[in-house]
Amino acid sequence: MKVLIADDNQLIVEDYLDELSKIVPHAQCIGTSRAREVIKLFEAHMFDVVILDIDMPEISGITLAKKILEIKPRTNIIYVTGYEKFALQSWETFASAFLVKPVSTEKLREAFEHLRHPVSKISDESIESEYAGDNLIGRKILKCREERNMTRDELSTKLGVTPQTVSRWENGRRLPDIITFLRLAQILAVDPGELMH
Repeated sequence: MKVLIADDNQLIVEDYLDELSKIVPHAQCIGTSRAREVIKLFEAHMFDVVILDIDMPEISGITLAKKILEIKPRTNIIYVTGYEKFALQSWETFASAFLVKPVSTEKLREAFEHLRHPVSKISDESIESEYAGDNLIGRKILKCREERNMTRDELSTKLGVTPQTVSRWENGRRLPDIITFLRLAQILAVDPGELMH
């Protein structure tokens, strides 16, 4: 999960960053106190959740939310503001939450538990970690190759890759792409599913 925090008060940004490290410890969180940076940061990172102050001197959080939703419509917007008067206007953007400052840890946690567009807890990194060689696939590739008395050089030649690439798969530093993975299973005469379980 990727989270952007935008509030014109840098101390508040830092407080939210600290709170989120406890609420969503594996999330990638970035904060800014400059409203004009928000769209540039968003385009660079495509955040899943954006926590926006509404009343900022450079541009309204609601205006920013509309621009963000044009770029990525399924972004979760969480508004935080000191002014309840913005509540009705904020719903024009179908926000996930509207929180009035000061925001408690519990209210912030509830907002993340009830996102309008749920965010998978499975990150690219966790997939790679789970299925990388040391954990699973790499060990299976090595085992199958050795059971067939095949050297790394032989396997790499049949696949059209370098022996170093095969070594990286077996050591868990890389994963083969899906086409190469299927060819690998074919060469090792094993069902692709067996390499993953």
